[in-house]
This record gives sequence, C-alpha cells and structure tokens, in this order.
Amino acid sequence: MKKLLLASVAGIALLAVSSANAADLSRRPPVYKAPPPVVAPIPVFTWTGCYIGGNVGGGWGRKTATDPTLAPGISVTGDTSGFLGGGQVGCNYQLAPNWVIGIEGDGLGADIKGDVTQTVLGITGTAHAKTDWIASATGRIGWAWDRWLLYAKGGAAWAGDKYSVDIPVFPEHLEASETRTGWTVGGGRLPVCRSKYQASISDSGFRQSNSASTIALTGAKLRSSRDTEITN
Repeated sequence: MKKLLLASVAGIALLAVSSANAADLSRRPPVYKAPPPVVAPIPVFTWTGCYIGGNVGGGWGRKTATDPTLAPGISVTGDTSGFLGGGQVGCNYQLAPNWVIGIEGDGLGADIKGDVTQTVLGITGTAHAKTDWIASATGRIGWAWDRWLLYAKGGAAWAGDKYSVDIPVFPEHLEASETRTGWTVGGGRLPVCRSKYQASISDSGFRQSNSASTIALTGAKLRSSRDTEITN
C-alpha cells in the first residue's frame, strides 16, 4: 500500500514538472524593436555673421586737371582704366524676415591709368594720371531671398593718385602725388554657393572732390577732379 502511494505521488510530481516545462517551451521570447532613427533638424540659413574674402575686377574713370597759375581757365580731361584686386572684411545682421544690414571695409591695389596729350597756348604736353590703391568703409542694406541677397551700399572712400606732366619743348618732367578722400555708392547681388562661401557681382562709383597737388620743380598748383567706376 505504501509503495503504491509513493509511486502515485512520484507520478503526480513528474506530471507537474513535465507540464511546467511544456508551458515554458510554449512561451515565445520577447521581441525587441529598434528605436526610430533620430532625424536632425534642417538648419535655417541666415545672413547674420562676419566674413573675410578677396576680390578682383576692373575700373575706369575720368580725370580733369587745371593749372590756374600757368593757364587760368583752361582744363585738360582724360580717361583712365585698368585692373584692381584686394580683400574685404565685414559683418551682416539679418532682420526678420528678409532685411539684411551690414558694414564692410575693403582695400584694393590698382593699376588704373591714362594719358592725354594737349596743346595749350602753343605748348604741347602730355599729362599722365594713375590710381595706385583704393580703400572704402561702407554700410549696406539688402533684401534676402534664402541664399540670394540684393543690396545697396554707400560710405567713405580714399584713393592714392599720382600725376605727371611731360613738356618736350622745355624739356621737363613734373610729378605729384596725393591721397584723396571722397564718397562711394554702389550695389550688387550676392549668392551663397555653399553654406560658407559667397560670390558677388557688384558695381561701385567713387567720387573725390576737387583738390590741389603741388607739381615739383615749378611750384604750380595742379587742380583735379575724378570720377571712377569699379566693377568686381
């Protein structure tokens, strides 16, 4: 009787263990899903910031010279042209949503020159004029369409000019030089090729008021005015 009872208990225990194992085997392992990818926000382009760069272009102008001491009331006018190049640095600030204001300073080495030969009071001479450098400090305002900027600018300008006169009948070679102050206005369009690079097409006009330079050897005063247009 005891043997039969023990066998029955053992059989029940074995059945319970087998049922538990079967229940464990029937359970599926948990499935882990990868988290959704994190998408970085698309940066919003802005013109706010500072920049530094270089430029190259051409310039042309018109110079008028008079000598009130030797030839009062008589003037000589000639055209100048040539190449120039240099660098600029500036900063912009974009106002919501499309207005952009900024400041810029630039310096250019130039080779803008020209000659004119004229006979005055029976004496023939050749006048030479050359601009060696141009600098400006300007403010600008523009309207932006995403990565394009249409702008106008204006400010102060300086130029280094040289003059000379050759009079073969004497013969004599006279020279003078000066730094001239004036103003500049201009405008252009400025696209951004990539997130950090810009390329612009601009046109600026420079104007210096009348001034006097002392010509060496004679002590005469050479008065001149000039208009120059710069494209870069």
